[in-house]
This record gives sequence, structure tokens and C-alpha cells, in this order.
Amino acid sequence: MRKIISIILLTQLFTSCFDENSFVITPIPIEPNSIEVKIPYSMYADQTYFNLFDIIVVSHNNFADWDLGFETTPNGYHIILNTSRFMYAGVTNSTNFSLVTTNIADTMIYDRSSGHPDSTAIGDWADFSDPLNPVFPKKVYIIDRGIDESGNSFGYKKIVFEKLEDDIYYIRFANLDNSDEHTFEIPKNAAVNFVQFSFNGGGNLNTQQPGKELWDLNLTKYSTILFDNANNNKPTPYLVRGVLINKGVTVAKDTITPYKSISLNNISGYTFSNKQDAIGYNWKSYINGNYIVKPHYSYIIKDRNNNYYKLRFTGFNNTIIGDIHYGVKGYPSFEMSKLNL
Repeated sequence: MRKIISIILLTQLFTSCFDENSFVITPIPIEPNSIEVKIPYSMYADQTYFNLFDIIVVSHNNFADWDLGFETTPNGYHIILNTSRFMYAGVTNSTNFSLVTTNIADTMIYDRSSGHPDSTAIGDWADFSDPLNPVFPKKVYIIDRGIDESGNSFGYKKIVFEKLEDDIYYIRFANLDNSDEHTFEIPKNAAVNFVQFSFNGGGNLNTQQPGKELWDLNLTKYSTILFDNANNNKPTPYLVRGVLINKGVTVAKDTITPYKSISLNNISGYTFSNKQDAIGYNWKSYINGNYIVKPHYSYIIKDRNNNYYKLRFTGFNNTIIGDIHYGVKGYPSFEMSKLNL
């Protein structure tokens, strides 16, 4: 029996390189025994965390609510940017905090959308080769806090990652003119992948991603590198809107097998990826001024508990009857099925 579910919040708490103004619904037939999920939160404004097994939105938050994520594994030390804000960062050669007053760093780069820990803009901010005697250079980093949905800048911060000791990160940050200077302590929290920190209000931890056991997909915007024909095919950073996966989740893509024919019998023939952007944004095309989903793009997803699902997108515009955002772009829908023996 076919089901259509408009997901609501049940538990806890690309700016695109193209103009997106039109609304066109191209109906896609839903397979028998599939569930169609309609997400009621915007990929332009929100980060929405979804659980495949329970078919629920675990939580959602405004994309701009946090700046940096601090790794929480026992030996983890990586620090990520909130790429939904189109943030980038770089390190200076200076350890003199007060003398750094410009937004110039040796290299200002973006986090890679793959999510690999060796591909972050902040990188190796300390030397942990000897875990018992880490070395903290305390160099000053420049953080570009990105842009809002209208393209307005959130501004810059300078920051020193002073140390990681007894599972607590110690940081010092200020505006480039040395105003609004603060120190802050960020304890690790093993329940999540990254503790999310915001510079607002002198520093806060008010927004946190849900527990790492609770979610599979993050429907959001994020920065990635595209080879843009308008820029002589050079690698160029853009904001896109797509789906990122949780750690421990893996994904295979099938653009050949009809969705209805995908079953557990196919699994051995797939190559699964743990890249954060294994689903990504490419399940839709921009054609004649509209976003059109690709119905032949199917995703086979293995969750943290070794359950398999198949999923394909059915729309990018809000089709929830009665919703105040009906017809607005950026509200994805997809059909999904759990693959059973």
C-alpha cells in the first residue's frame, strides 16, 4: 500500500550558482509499498536531520545557528566549519593575537564536502603525534563566517586554538579590531559527532546536532567545489543544496536499475561510499529555469545498524497541501523503502 507522509518534528530538540525562481511540479509515480516523505523544512534556511528506520525528522535548526564543530571521539581533535554558511578559514604565521588585525591569512580555504577529517580548512592546528605530549603552536586563524541567504556577510573572527586538555578545547577569539575578545571552553560530548559552537554572544553551545545514533541524513545546504563552465572549468566553491550522511552510514548510487527492481539481491554488486556527500546535490537538474529531480537516480543506503534502504527523490518544491510554504522551492520529497528478505 502506498503511503505519503508529511514529516513533522517528533522528538528533541546552494546560495546556488543559478537563479531559482520558478515552481513546477513534475509528478513521479510512487512504487507500490513505498513511502513518500515530504520534508516541511527548507533546505535554504534549515539543517534537517532524518532517521530512516523510524521515518522521522529527529531535529532541525537554522543553518546559521553555529560556526565551528569540535570533534568528540576519544583521540579526535579536528575542527570543522559550518559549510552551510559558506565559511572558509586560514592560518597566519603569527602567534601575536593582538597584532593580527586584517583578514589576510596564508591560505584561506573551504572544508571539503567529502567530510574527510584531513580535508578541513583549519587542519592540524596542533601536533598530536605524541598523544602524551601534544604541541600547541597557538597560531592565529582567520575565520570568514560566511553569508546569509541574501548574500550579506556575517563578518570575520580571529581565533587561537590554545589547547585540548582532559577532553576540553580551549579557544580565544575576537573581532579583527580586537574588540569583543573572549575565551571559551568546549567540552567533548561523546553522544554527538561534533560539538557545535557559535561565536554569538561571546560564545555559546546553544545549537547541537542530534545524538549520532539518532540520525542518518542531513538535508541542508553546504559548500562544495564545482567545475564551472562559466569560470573556464576551474574548480570553484559554490553553495549547493543536498543531503549529507552521518558517520557510519554508507551509500551506493544506481542510475541504471529501475527503482522497483532494486532489492537485497542487488547489494553485492554495489560499491558503497562513506563520503559525507555520497548522496549530495546531483539528484536534480536545472532545466529551463526550474529544478527537476532525476527519477532514475536511486540511492541504496546502509545505516549504522546494517539495515538497507532504497531512496529516490520525487520533488524539490513543497507539495504539502495546506502548508503555508506550498509551492516554494527547497522543500525536498523522496520515496523510500526498507529492503527486506
